[in-house]
Amino acid sequence: MLDVNVTSSPVYTNYAPCYLADALGFFADNGLRVDATIPSGPGSSWLANNLLDGKADFAMGGIWIPLSYRKRLADLPIIAMVCNRNPQIIMSRTPVETFQWGNLYDRKVMLSMSSTSQWMFLEGVMKRQGADLSRITFLRDLDVNTTVRLWRHGLADFYLVDPLMAEELEDEGYHVATTLARSCSDVPWSVYYTSQAVLDRRDGMAPAFVRSIDQALKWLHAHGDDDVARAMERWFPDRPRSLVARSVARLRGDGVWAESVEIPQGPFDQYQRIIANYGLIDAPYPFGDVVATPS
Repeated sequence: MLDVNVTSSPVYTNYAPCYLADALGFFADNGLRVDATIPSGPGSSWLANNLLDGKADFAMGGIWIPLSYRKRLADLPIIAMVCNRNPQIIMSRTPVETFQWGNLYDRKVMLSMSSTSQWMFLEGVMKRQGADLSRITFLRDLDVNTTVRLWRHGLADFYLVDPLMAEELEDEGYHVATTLARSCSDVPWSVYYTSQAVLDRRDGMAPAFVRSIDQALKWLHAHGDDDVARAMERWFPDRPRSLVARSVARLRGDGVWAESVEIPQGPFDQYQRIIANYGLIDAPYPFGDVVATPS
């Protein structure tokens, strides 16, 4: 057995393949003993540094972190995709029949703290689709615990939330205006990346890890929502299984999970252009320079 340390973003239902690989024994079947408890820090700010400091072998988060580190701090190859679309959901206080970006005009839209990637992506997509951002008031950079309290007490007209929070708020009488998975195109939203040293190892750690996630992804597609929720109960001890299953169903229906962990070049390059326009990288990198297939 190879000991593997993983650092990842906070627990959300859209990361189901990561949890299933552990819960269903795919890691063990591939000769890995995985510790996925390496802290990711405030707003997942420690992810890349955990790799550089040797605290973790793999990190799971957005592509913008390894891209912004490239040529500055370290080259961190991106090796597998977990989410094929942005899983966040826009909640509304009133029903929205057919969502368009114009529904947000002259309204307040609240985002949560650590929303760099969410804001960067949302701004880029809305500009590309011709939305007038000057007509929308965005409330950003507040802690999620603060924003949800403020939302419940009347602040903002729309609220961008994670998939499980959306189910909770819907039960409270709020409404799903749209999901970003539905309103935006494919994007390699959540990925695994690693250090070059791990990728160069000859013991097969990297390909075994990627294979485990791919097997979990295929298991997810072959099983029902309740089966997936049941297998993940350890990660959501305080949430009813039915709530988790509903979140899985919505994510599945919106195409958040692709059929494999392979990273598609078109959506990857398109997201790179958004990241470049935002200013985190000077220009998109050649796909083959930043995406690697472990072998």
